[in-house]
Order: sequence, then structure tokens, then C-alpha cells
Amino acid sequence: MPRVVPPKRGFLALDEPVGRYPTVSTTLGTLSSFPPKLKGRGGKSRSEEMRTVRLRLLPSGAQERRLRKLADAAAKLWNGLNYARLIQFRASGKIDFKGTEHELYHKYKSVLGVNAGQVINLNNGAWMSYFKLKEMYEQGKLPRFYGKPSPPDFWRDRLLGRRKLVILVRNDRYYLEQVNGGEGYLVLKDWGLRVKYAGRIKWAGKQGMLTIKFEDDRWFAYVPITVGEKPARSNPKGYVKGIHERIRIENPKGGNKAFIDVGLNNLFVVVFNHTDTAMLIKGSTIKSEYYYWKREIKTYQSIRDWLKNHGFESWKKYHAFYLHAVFKRKERLRHYYRTAIRFLAKEIHKMGVDEVFVGYPYLVSQDDGNEYNTNIWWFNKIVNWLNDVLQEYGIKLNIVNEYGTSKQCSICDMKHENGRVKRGLYVCPVTGIKINADINAARNIAKRVGYETPMPRKILSYMVTTNGVKPLTPMEGVTIETPTVKPSPKKGREGVMLIDTSVLIEVLRGRITNVGDALNNLRNGGCQGFR
Repeated sequence: MPRVVPPKRGFLALDEPVGRYPTVSTTLGTLSSFPPKLKGRGGKSRSEEMRTVRLRLLPSGAQERRLRKLADAAAKLWNGLNYARLIQFRASGKIDFKGTEHELYHKYKSVLGVNAGQVINLNNGAWMSYFKLKEMYEQGKLPRFYGKPSPPDFWRDRLLGRRKLVILVRNDRYYLEQVNGGEGYLVLKDWGLRVKYAGRIKWAGKQGMLTIKFEDDRWFAYVPITVGEKPARSNPKGYVKGIHERIRIENPKGGNKAFIDVGLNNLFVVVFNHTDTAMLIKGSTIKSEYYYWKREIKTYQSIRDWLKNHGFESWKKYHAFYLHAVFKRKERLRHYYRTAIRFLAKEIHKMGVDEVFVGYPYLVSQDDGNEYNTNIWWFNKIVNWLNDVLQEYGIKLNIVNEYGTSKQCSICDMKHENGRVKRGLYVCPVTGIKINADINAARNIAKRVGYETPMPRKILSYMVTTNGVKPLTPMEGVTIETPTVKPSPKKGREGVMLIDTSVLIEVLRGRITNVGDALNNLRNGGCQGFR
């Protein structure tokens, strides 16, 4: 897990608020004072060695019907257990965990087998988490922007009333049969199913609890893998054979440092302590993608609500369109972000970086929340994914509070309230030097942890696309030239000849034996081309 770096003394004002830093885990919260109990190889926590692989399931018709029945039974178990506990909690404020789970476990064991226990364990964890948050809320220990905690929700679609289709499988009740690097079979022991899957398995290690979800009319399997760990002797098939048995694939090529300012218009702005070259990865395509799917979602939602309010049953069709658009927006943004992160990690590894410092925007979505920094800008996920990828190159990630770095001048080290005159432009009133505003913030992040960075003389600009990250800065020695267009061939005698279809028909019927003579007769007849 990346560490939080305290600022060097003397750089910040004394009244700077000291706030919450991201834990770089599943949720953004305060750093835990309790060390992880589960330890892996080398004293690392299991969460640091855990990776999840998503596979696309391709079931047959009979297999899909069976999966739907199993998922429906799992949802019934979750909803029934949740309802019984909710009634108990509202009546007495307490829950009888053993009593409620014992009855429902034996009720659904005939259908789900021992996997019914996985649904119950997940519900137990959800309720325990709720009680812990409720206790912290009543004691005033939760951050001020946290609302009142709510009990665990039900597995259902609120509008349609249908149950969400989710299957949980214990780690020793399934295994993967790999055919090649991109496909294979998922074997579910308790139900005698052997479902084909598609997807590349990157990591090798001990498998965890399998989660099968029905999303956007498709089945996906989520396989958690403890990388490099061997399975228990009682479950020899519980080892997933992937490409890499260790998370660290490469070693750092040097001891340089990189400092990153994460934004939206400029997704990543990177400066280094050893070179005057800076990197800038633009995020404008992410914004355009978000607003495209926002328009689609708004359209389907308005049509759905109008039809539903006027009693038309066709509203269900537009509700399906709405759910599809929501899913696609999430997947598209995820693709853009992960593509940019993978490219960034490769580039800074080539530049010999062994440590990265990322600026954390202190309470930006809580104090000044808007659509940009709440819905489009996934800071917590970005830092999580960046940490995972940097681990593959042996690069350490640190979190730095970037409060005030946009107003601070990296040239004269003074704070100028009006230094940022335009979007992306910072002008030092003392020296008159102009600098990119995000590069100015990245240089201030470096100074906050005690490093000096050269003034960037060369900026490498990139843009995230659906087909990778493309450079916007021309390569050295390459000039922009007018592309040459190859002219299309002329039709007629000097170009492409179009053969008369009647000639072909006569040839097939056997009435014309010499095709060359027939074509010459057509030419001599004054025809400019053959149809």
C-alpha cells in the first residue's frame, strides 16, 4: 500500500487543514490503525497480492437457464435473510445472526449446496459493516460529509421488481480448464456445469470465491487470485494457471522520481527530478465520452418515465435501453482510464523512475462537489489502478496532499491568488514567466516532499483514444506534410472494365465458348465500358 507523505516543514502555511487521505483500497476513508491480520509472502497483506480476473461466460441455452435458476435462488436467499434481519433490527435494534442463517441455509442448501453459506457470509459482513458505521456515526467519528448509514439493500431492480442475478461459489467448488491463452471452460462441481469462457488470465495463484453476475444481458465471472500462493492440498485444482506468478514483472531501471498532478482536462501531468521533459496526457476524450452516454441515458430515461406514467407497457423496453446505456458508460470510462494508466506506467518505467508522488485533492468533491469531480473524475479508482500497475514495475506510489499547489508559484515560491489567469495558464507576477498551470502544480507537489524539478523545456503531449494513447507532439525530425491521395482508377477503356452480366450468363449456359471474341465484339460496338 502506498504511504502518505507528510509535507516538509516550512513549505505550507500553519493554518493548512490536515484532512483525510485515501487509503488506496476499495473505498476512500481514513487510514486504519489496525494492521492487516492476514499476511502473505514476505510479510505483505493478502490484499496487496490479490488480483481479480474478469471472464466472459458463453453458456449454451440449457446452461443459461440453469444459471438463471441458481442466481434466482441465491437472490431469494439474500433477500429473505436480509428481510428477516431487517424486521428484527427495527423491532429490537439487534439481530440474531445464528438463528436467521440456520433456517434459510437448510432451506436453500438443496439448490445451492454449500455455496449457500457464501451468500450468508456476505450478508453477515454487510450487516456487521453497517453496525460499525452506525456506531461511528452516533459517536461523531465519521467524516462530516458522510450521511447516516443505511442497512444492506436487497438484490432487486427497484422499477421492474426483478431480482438481480448473482451466484457465489466457494473457492473449492469450481475450477478452470484452460484450452489456450484466451478461452477455456469453467467447471461448477455442485451443479455439473461446464461453461465456456473467453478472456485472458494474466495472474497465476490460489483462487478465491467466484462471483458470477448477469450484467447487460451477458454473464461475467469474477475470479479473485492470490498471486503466487499455492492452493490447499485438499483442493489441488484450486490453482489458476496464468501468465505471471509474481506481481512484480519488471524492476526499476533507475532511481529517478516522478511527480503527478491528476486532473480532468489534463488527466496526468508528470514532471521529473532528473530531466526538463514533462508528460501531459489529456482527458478531453473521457469528458466527451461521458457526455455522449449522459445524453443517451437522459433520453431513454425520459421516454421510459413518460411511457410508464401514461400506462404503456413498452416502458420496460426503454428501461432495458437505459440500463444498457448506464453499463456502457461505466465500461467505456473504465477502458479510457485503464488505458491511460497502463501507458503512463510504461513510460515512467522507461525513464528510470522508482518512486512516484501523486497529489491528493483535499476534500475537493466534498467541499466543492460538481459533476466533473464527482461523476466523471474517478480519483480513488484512478489511484487504486495506478498503484496496481506500478507494482508490476516495482515502482513505489506515495500520496501527497496537494492543497494550495494551484495557487503556489513554483518559480518564485510565493502564493499568488490571481496567478492562474486562464484555463491551463499560470503567470508569475514577479518574474513574468508563463507556465502551464498543471505543470506548476506538479512542480509544487515535488517541492512539498523536498525535491526540486527543472523547468520543463519539452512537453510530450498525448491523448487517450479507444485504440490506445496517441502522441500529439510530433516526433523529432518529423514535419507535417500534406498527405498524398492516390487517385482512383478511371472507368472505361483505360480503367476498370465492368463485364456485361449478359455475357456471363451466356458463358454459363454454354452458348458462348470464346469469351475473348465476345468482349472484343462489345468493344467494337462502341461501348465505353462493360456493365
